[in-house]
Amino acid sequence: MTVRDVITSALQELGIIAAGEDAPAEDTTYGLSSLNDLLDQWAAERLQIYARTRTTWSIVASTRDYTVGTGGDVNIARPVYIDDVQFEDQSPTDPVEYRLSKLTDDAWARVPIKTLESALPTSWYYNPTFPLGALSFWPTPTSTTLYGVIYHPTAVTEFSSLDTAISLPPGYRRMLIKQLALDMASAYERQPSQGLIEDARESKAVVKRANKRLTDLQIESAALIHGSGRYTYSILTG
Repeated sequence: MTVRDVITSALQELGIIAAGEDAPAEDTTYGLSSLNDLLDQWAAERLQIYARTRTTWSIVASTRDYTVGTGGDVNIARPVYIDDVQFEDQSPTDPVEYRLSKLTDDAWARVPIKTLESALPTSWYYNPTFPLGALSFWPTPTSTTLYGVIYHPTAVTEFSSLDTAISLPPGYRRMLIKQLALDMASAYERQPSQGLIEDARESKAVVKRANKRLTDLQIESAALIHGSGRYTYSILTG
């Protein structure tokens, strides 16, 4: 299946062209633009993203801040979401990856000495600036044997041409066709049928259900109280 096939099917859904008929060039050009607009929006929808990528980069001793994005210190497509940041110590024979705590905006603002240094960091903070995001370690690591590790959802990239082959997980093909048809309906002054609206909604829901992942439950240590020889969750502290 190519991008042209998806656009042709979407136009047939709207009755713009008949089954077996080729779409005019101006319609396929518009369809490509509309499809890429959808992909751009879906990059901001976490459950529309099926892939998660692990990327490493060298941590420079006594350097706290790193840019994230194309051409940045962490040279990846700027992620809308970052799932986790860790560091890998290369000094042992078998490198060891260590977990870091994530700092929220408020927690980062409360850090009193942001230039504090230590051999190893304990936390990370991400500011999603544009076009490059800003990632900071705290304390600033001074070790010379560290690599940063970032886990980030990788969105479907926009299509470069009408003849680009589409290779995506199950469910995406129908979603692309139905959602594109629904998106283009107003440009062709077509009132989408209730069936198309329902199909578009359901096809998107199927993809989101498939992309949903289990995560580990995290509880702040302050919310744990000691009793009966074990830690229990306190409903009073939330």
